[in-house]
Amino acid sequence: MAELQPSEVLCIPKRKRLTHSRIKDEEGQEVLHLFYGEIELIFDEPDIAPVGEKLMEVERFRAEEAMAWSNVAPHEWEKIRDLLQGLIDHQVLKRISEAPAGAAEAFPTRLGLAPEGREPRTFSVHEDRCPALTGEAFGRAFDLSNLEVLIPVYRIAHPALDTDGRQVGENNVTPRTLFLDLPTQRKVCNFPGSRYQDELPMNVTAMKHMGQRWPELLSLTEQFRVAVLARMPPRDPSSRCAGEVHFLAVCQLAAVGYVLVRGVDPVPNGQLDAGLAAAFRLIDGVRLVTNDILRATAGAHGCDGPVNAQSIADHAERYGVYRGTFGVCAGPPALIDEYLRVLLGEASAPIQVEPTIAARVGDLEAAIDYGLLGERVESAVRFLGASQGLLHERLRVAFAGHSPRTELQERVEAPIDSEHYPLLRQGHPLVETFKLEIDVSRWLFARAGEALPGKVDGASLDELMQLDPAAQAASQRRLAEFFAHALPADKVLSEPICSELAAVAADVFALERRCLRVVGREQGKLNERLRRRPGRALTGVDLAVYNRPRTGPPLYTTLAEGLGVSVTSDAASTVVRYEDRSLTFTD
Repeated sequence: MAELQPSEVLCIPKRKRLTHSRIKDEEGQEVLHLFYGEIELIFDEPDIAPVGEKLMEVERFRAEEAMAWSNVAPHEWEKIRDLLQGLIDHQVLKRISEAPAGAAEAFPTRLGLAPEGREPRTFSVHEDRCPALTGEAFGRAFDLSNLEVLIPVYRIAHPALDTDGRQVGENNVTPRTLFLDLPTQRKVCNFPGSRYQDELPMNVTAMKHMGQRWPELLSLTEQFRVAVLARMPPRDPSSRCAGEVHFLAVCQLAAVGYVLVRGVDPVPNGQLDAGLAAAFRLIDGVRLVTNDILRATAGAHGCDGPVNAQSIADHAERYGVYRGTFGVCAGPPALIDEYLRVLLGEASAPIQVEPTIAARVGDLEAAIDYGLLGERVESAVRFLGASQGLLHERLRVAFAGHSPRTELQERVEAPIDSEHYPLLRQGHPLVETFKLEIDVSRWLFARAGEALPGKVDGASLDELMQLDPAAQAASQRRLAEFFAHALPADKVLSEPICSELAAVAADVFALERRCLRVVGREQGKLNERLRRRPGRALTGVDLAVYNRPRTGPPLYTTLAEGLGVSVTSDAASTVVRYEDRSLTFTD
C-alpha cells in the first residue's frame, strides 16, 4: 500500500461506532480511551491527547490537518503520518477513496444451523425426555432431577417455545441440538456505538416483540427486583454491588426455567408466557455483563464492586458485550437505559402490570430458591473444576524438562486453551484464571446461602471442601506405591514424578468426593423445592461433563490415556484400577 500523503482525505467509515470514556490512570489522571468495535485507543501522552479529542468531532479530514491537533506547537508530519497509518491498519480510519458505500441490508431469515423441520423439544417432566436430550447434546444422559448439574439454571429455559412461537434463547439456544432456527427478520444495526453497522445483524423480530410489551416488561422487571431484594437485601443500602446484580439476573432467568421443570404442574412447551420469555431475553444481557465484571481483574474478584445502570451499559459498550456469536443486541439505546434504571431501582416502571410476576410464575419464592440453589450447585462444580485445573498445572510444572518423554507427559503437557476447551475463559494467565474462579465461586456460594437461611448448610465452600492432611498423606503413599509397583516396566514412573503424581491424584480424588457430596445435598434440596423426585447418584464423570470444556481434561482421562489406569468415583469412594490391581479410597 502506498505511503500516506498529507493531501489524502481520511474518514471514520462507521462514525457512530466510535465511543469514548475517560478512565483514571495509576496517578489518578483522567485518560481518554476511544472504542471502535473491538479496538481500544488510549491517548495517555499529553501531546497526542488532542488528536483523540478531535477524532470524536470530525467526519472526514485531510491527513495534514491532524498536524494542527495540538495544544502547543504543530506535530511533525512523520509522527502524525505514523499515527494515522496505525489507525488505518486497524480500520478505524480509511482513505475516502476506499470507504464502503454503505452496509448491506439483506440477511437470510434463517442461520442455516439446524435441520429443516426439527421437532420442538425442551426439558420438562412432560414425557421426561431429559436423558435422551442430554445424551444427544452432551454425550452423557442426565435425568431431570440432575439437570442443573449439567446446565446452569440461567440456561434451562433456552430451548422452550413461548406463546409467540419463539424460542426463549432465540439464536443463542443452548444446547445447539435443540435450536430450531426459526424464521427471523434481521438487518444491519444503525444504533450508535460498538454495534453500529456491524457485520453481524440485529434480531428485528425479537425487538418488535419486546417493543409491543415494553411497559409490561418494565413492570415485571420491577416486581421481580422487589421480590429478590426482599430475600437478598443489599449489604450497602446506598448502592448495588456486581455480585448482587448478578444474582438478580440469575434468579429471574431461573424463574422462567422453574415453570418448565418443576415437578408439579409444569408449563408445556409452547405455552410459556411470552412476557416471561421476553423478560428473560432482556436480563440475560445483564448477566453476561455481571459475569464478566466478577472476573475482570486477576487476583481480585469483582463481586463486591459497586455498579449502576450507567456502568453496566458502559461495560457492555467497552467490552463488546452487545456483539454475540450470531448477531448484535437489537435494543435501542434509550430503551436499554430505561430498562437498566428500572432494573437497578434508579427509576420506576410506568405501570403495574397484571397478571403480576408472581401470578405468572406460580410460587415466586420457590422460583427464587431455585435460582439460589442452582447457583450454589454451579459454584461448587466450578470450584472443583478450577481446583483440578490448578493441580493439573502443578503436574505440568513437575514434568517440565523431564526426559525421556512418556505418553503421560504428552497428555499432561497438551495445550489447555480455548481452541481445545471452548468455554475456557480468556484474558488472564491460566493459573490466575483458575484462582479467580475459585474466589468467585466462594463468594457466590456464600451469598446465595445468606438468602436461604435455615434451608442450607451454613458452612463455607472452603470448609466443605477442606482436606485432612493426615488422610491425604496416607492416600499419597498408597498411590505412590501403586504407580511404582502395579504398572508394567514401560509405564513405571521415576522420582520425583511418581510422588508428585500421587500427591496431585490424592488431592483431586478427595476434592471430587467432597464436591459430589456438596452437589448431591444442594441438588437434593433443589429437587425438594421443585417437588421433583430424587435423581440417580452422581459420579465424577458427571461433574467432568460440565467442567471439561471450561477447565481442561479431568485427571481420570489423563491417567487412562497416559498410563492405562482407570478411575471411578462417587460421593463415597474412589477406585483406581490397572488390570487386576485396584485401590479404593474413602473418607
